[in-house]
Amino acid sequence: MCAARFFDFYEQLHKPRGGPASGRGASPPAPGEPLTVSQLTGLIDAVLKDALPPSLLVRGEVSNFNHHRGSGHAYFTLKDPDACIDCVMFKSDFVRVKFTPADGMELLARGHVGVYAQRGRYQLYVNRLDPMGQGALELAFRQLCAKLEREGLFRPERKRPVPRFPLRIAIITSTQTAALQDMLKVLRRFSWLKLFVYHVAVQGDGAAEQIADAIAALGRMHRSVGGIDLILLGRGGGSLEDLWEFNEEVLARAIVASIIPILTGIGHEVDVTIADLAADQRAHTPTEAAQVAVANWRTARDVLDALSLRMRREMHMILRNARQRLAAAERHAVFRRPLDLIHAASQRLDEQQRRLLLAISSRVRNLRERLGALHRGIFRAAEQRLRHAHDRLNRLVAALRERHPRHAVQLGRQRLEQLSSRLHRAMAENCACRRRQVEGEWGRLRALGPQEVLNRGYTITTLKKTGAILRSARQAKTGERIMTRFSDGSTQSIVEDQRQLPLFG
Repeated sequence: MCAARFFDFYEQLHKPRGGPASGRGASPPAPGEPLTVSQLTGLIDAVLKDALPPSLLVRGEVSNFNHHRGSGHAYFTLKDPDACIDCVMFKSDFVRVKFTPADGMELLARGHVGVYAQRGRYQLYVNRLDPMGQGALELAFRQLCAKLEREGLFRPERKRPVPRFPLRIAIITSTQTAALQDMLKVLRRFSWLKLFVYHVAVQGDGAAEQIADAIAALGRMHRSVGGIDLILLGRGGGSLEDLWEFNEEVLARAIVASIIPILTGIGHEVDVTIADLAADQRAHTPTEAAQVAVANWRTARDVLDALSLRMRREMHMILRNARQRLAAAERHAVFRRPLDLIHAASQRLDEQQRRLLLAISSRVRNLRERLGALHRGIFRAAEQRLRHAHDRLNRLVAALRERHPRHAVQLGRQRLEQLSSRLHRAMAENCACRRRQVEGEWGRLRALGPQEVLNRGYTITTLKKTGAILRSARQAKTGERIMTRFSDGSTQSIVEDQRQLPLFG
């Protein structure tokens, strides 16, 4: 914004207004009264709309481009080395953009400036986009060509060959164009051709979809009745805008998906559309397309004459060779003396019969010998098997006799007697061992018993009153009666002195 515009904006923002604020429908507040955010935003929006033209043309580089898939709106930023501005382009305007904007492109954007109140910032509302340095349609054409080329839709190996002699030709064009008359002028020279004209719009919005639907309908017709050999897609010359419907992606994909070969003749010689690139074969003009379709029919008569001449020569050569072979066959000995062959064949037949009888007799004799040998072998095998079975039976009988129960009982009785004698001996030995163990324990107990201690000269002293054993001299009180037990008897005494004298002086 220039300096003059800036000061005008400042004066309009601060000067009092008597009427309602434009764009918001609210009166400005009295001096000193605070503004709400909405009121301030409405004033700024009104000043911008009053100060700036209703349509601006802005040049800048695109960045942060975002095409919102849900709403269809486009959001991006236009920038130069010193500044940037946010831009929005609504779906109703963006659908008219033929090319695809991308970051880094330098574009011309036409629109007006407004305030986006929810974010509190101004932005450029764009209603038209044009690329710098080249037209929008040219850029869109190049972008779509590059995309379809990457997918392989233009590869020569994908394309189908155009029939050399098509009989049923479908023409997709408008019935109100000179291009149809030019093609019919060429095709009607060949009266045997069956022509089908499918009327479609060839210019304006929706024409590409109509042509694509026509190609699909002809494909369904071909599947059901199999009656179309070639499709001619034609249109007369015009500007790039007039021919733009033939540059739509939907038409290119319909041409590629067609099961019927498609020959295009669109525009003039210098015009090249995406439909031409996707078609199976391209002609420069509609007239040339019709001429290409019937090019082989023009020379069909000459071709037929040449083929007829070649066929006549071949037939003459075949007849000449057949006559030569027939003459050679007539000179052969088979036809001069046919009975000789019959007699020779009869002799060979008799000889074969004799050889066959001899072979049959020899075969029967060999079979009889083999049958006799087999019979004798079977008898010998049966006798040998019977003898083996008898021997096995004798062995089983002998083994059964050896395993009779009385033998087992006798052996068990002998084993029982042996075990019984072993048990008696073991019991006697065990009793004697136990007796010796008891006598030894008794001797040890007797040696450790108190009687043996007394026999060695020791005594046991107890209190007479309680019978408690005195183990210390301090346990006996003066005047108490004590009992002293010896090995051969006991004595009674009275304690007079508790002093303990040394046991060993």
